[in-house]
Amino acid sequence: MRLSPAPLILFLVILALAGAPADAAPPQPASDPLRLLEGLTPEQRAAALEALRTKRRMRPAEPAPQQEVPDTRLPLPARSLPEEPSPIERAMRRAAALLLLGRTGPAGAWEEAADAPMAAEGEQRRETPGAVADAEGDTDARAPDAPPEREGRESRDPVDPGTLHQYGYELFAGVPSTFAPATDIPVPPDYVVGPGDTVQVQLFGKVNAEHSLVVTREGLLHFPEIGPVQVAGLTFREMRELLQRRIAEQMIGVRSAITMGPLRSIRVFVLGEARTPGSYTVSALATMTNALLASGGIRKIGSLRRVQLKRRGRIVTNLDLYDLLLRGDTRDDARLQPGDVIFVPPIGPVVGVAGEVRRPGIYELAGERTIGEVLGLAGGLLPTAHPPATRIVRVDGRGGLRVVDVDLGTKAAWRTPVRDGDLVHVASILERARDTVLLTGHVQRPGPRQWRPGMRVSDLIPSVEEDLLPEPDLDYVLVRREEGPTRTVRVFSVRLGEALRSPGSPADVPLRPRDRVHVFPARGEREDVVAPIVEELRAQARHGAPARVVRVSGLVRAPGEYPLEAGMRVSDLLRAGGGLSEAAYTLAAELTRHKVVDGRRREIEHIPVDLAGVLARRPDADLALRPHDVLHVKRVPRWAEGATVELRGEVRFPGRYPIARGERLSSVLRRAGGITGEAFPEGAVFMRESLREKEAEQLRRLSERLRAEIGAAQLARGAKEKEAQMAVAVGKELAAQLEAVRPVGRLVVDLPRLLRDMAAGRPSEADVTLRDGDVIVIPPQTQEVTVIGEVFHPTSHVWRSGLGRDDYIRLSGGMTRKADRRNVYVVRANGAVIAGGGRFGSRWFDGVGQEIRPGDTIVVPLDIERIRPLTFWTNVSQIIYQIGVAAAAWKTVGVF
Repeated sequence: MRLSPAPLILFLVILALAGAPADAAPPQPASDPLRLLEGLTPEQRAAALEALRTKRRMRPAEPAPQQEVPDTRLPLPARSLPEEPSPIERAMRRAAALLLLGRTGPAGAWEEAADAPMAAEGEQRRETPGAVADAEGDTDARAPDAPPEREGRESRDPVDPGTLHQYGYELFAGVPSTFAPATDIPVPPDYVVGPGDTVQVQLFGKVNAEHSLVVTREGLLHFPEIGPVQVAGLTFREMRELLQRRIAEQMIGVRSAITMGPLRSIRVFVLGEARTPGSYTVSALATMTNALLASGGIRKIGSLRRVQLKRRGRIVTNLDLYDLLLRGDTRDDARLQPGDVIFVPPIGPVVGVAGEVRRPGIYELAGERTIGEVLGLAGGLLPTAHPPATRIVRVDGRGGLRVVDVDLGTKAAWRTPVRDGDLVHVASILERARDTVLLTGHVQRPGPRQWRPGMRVSDLIPSVEEDLLPEPDLDYVLVRREEGPTRTVRVFSVRLGEALRSPGSPADVPLRPRDRVHVFPARGEREDVVAPIVEELRAQARHGAPARVVRVSGLVRAPGEYPLEAGMRVSDLLRAGGGLSEAAYTLAAELTRHKVVDGRRREIEHIPVDLAGVLARRPDADLALRPHDVLHVKRVPRWAEGATVELRGEVRFPGRYPIARGERLSSVLRRAGGITGEAFPEGAVFMRESLREKEAEQLRRLSERLRAEIGAAQLARGAKEKEAQMAVAVGKELAAQLEAVRPVGRLVVDLPRLLRDMAAGRPSEADVTLRDGDVIVIPPQTQEVTVIGEVFHPTSHVWRSGLGRDDYIRLSGGMTRKADRRNVYVVRANGAVIAGGGRFGSRWFDGVGQEIRPGDTIVVPLDIERIRPLTFWTNVSQIIYQIGVAAAAWKTVGVF
């Protein structure tokens, strides 16, 4: 049976991924199996990649090989991968979930919190409620979110119950770098000399010499002129005294100085719940902590409180790393000897501490039995702690969790016993400050202020110059107040100017604790401040108690919605809106009111408001407001804000002129002093923005229709291939010209007639009513006549009396073969178009005598009717020429 190439390649890939040797291929590097995927189909490639992922998941982790290091240095193993969350952390997460939920929650809620996804090691993240990090910061689990509490009663724990980690294990988070080689540190007097140590001896006096002696395996030191000396097992002090005595006895007149040279290395064992248990070669001066750091530290299920040093099967000492971490006590950090065993037993009882403590975490107990002793491990309480609200989450005897309240405000409560697995949570004080008022807005120093009995607005803001920013609104200062046990929001305003002028008067409103006073600027929006308060008032609305909100619109300085105050009237709403604008109609306004009729429908009522009476402070005109009332302030009729026109060119006083509503061109020309003696009124150009926009829209529609015609002409290829190609080419040329046209918005005016009627003192039909933004350009005298289009030499000629249209065409070389002889037309300098036949276009009419004036433009259009598909394009060509010619003429007379 012969296999096809694709299955064979797939088989080889699976063999390579599985690590088995393949006879068909030589051994490949680790990345070579992936190269075999190149010949597979997408389905086969997916199957091979799935096999690779499965193999990698099933492959057991290889133990890190033990690495020998020089005797003078501690071994520095690479940092191991982050551990999975320990059972202790999982249990604390379940307890934290109970605190965060505020209830037992659905079944499995704690398990979900404990099994949440892990974050990357060392990731900087903002701790949120429900997140639990491990001792090295390599995990992150989220417990279910706590239900929202009322404002001002939220816990502000610096570390949430869900962010606890096991204390102390971060000591082993990095590679040890603070321990120098043994040759660089002094040898203590109680150091025990052994085989391999080097002793430096300097002799001086009668004999001067230096010796570097190594202790042999038998423990002897072969000293020249003295002989072998047994030094193994002696301390450094004892060995030095022995050698000095022997030298003094056997070498008369010689003194000595004895020090230790390079020290030997010893082999010790680190076993138990170490991160990387095994045998390690360390310096002879190494201690228990040095060996633990060399082995990578202790796993999170290992004990930090009962690390044992065993020598010849007997426990020499127990090391409590909490003494080192909490108090810096190294008395139990014993020096190691060859063959010593450091054994890390499993972790003992643990208690978690969270909330307002200095060092939240999960702590191992070793003799601590009460809640006071556990809080001592956590560094004690913070000043923001609320001891009476302490809780313990405890595993009960029936396989569940329960909460125990502890009032740490009493001394007896500090002796409350704790158990293995307890989570102690110390609550914080409430966020809201007592006996304070809050000053915000357009002030120099916003923030809380101390409230005192009898305090008024003038006490909070005693000076406008020193306490407020420039240009404050002294007529409308908003005060938000919470009333009753339900903290119902009530809003009212204060006339700050009156309060400062008359302290203690009714305008100087007394303040209460938790009042929020906001000062507005005289100019600017108020929605950012008022909108949240309005939403609070809407949220309080219910049947029979509508939302106390009103609105002001129209010509006020700050229109919008505002709180409805008790006894609020139209004048108060105008004050809240910043007052009337300049263009406001001050005689009357309109109040729109909503009311429910018989509980069935809602009707709208429009009530006229005597605004003049309101401004005159007449009580009968100042209507009282109700919820949802809308006050609309109208604009003064025919209020024109900055309507202007511009005169350019040959006028006595050119420039921009303000105009009244309905003002005409003749009036502005008189105000400008009339035209100069060099003016060319026949070429006057009148431009209007609204016409320019219309022209742009028409050009856009023509462009779209032209593209559609071009597409239709392209589809017409076949029997009339040559004709269709010619039509498409001409159409594309027209489209390019159409896109290049710039709309100007010109209005053709007969300025010479207007000037004649003005001189005669009679009304003129040529007089134009002006609009805002109109531009009138009166060019200087001109003598040019321009010929463009399908002529051999388009150019401009000096105007000569007696020459007609066809004469100027002849001066430009005559018409080309593509010219439309029947539709030649003339564009006057004022933009008017004069069409008519001529000798070139008709044998019955002669255009030689047609009057041509200075500034005229003669247009010889392209004959497009020869191409049948271009019926619509003829109009496009005429429009392009008309606008283009006008632009050329305006450039000639100095418009552009």
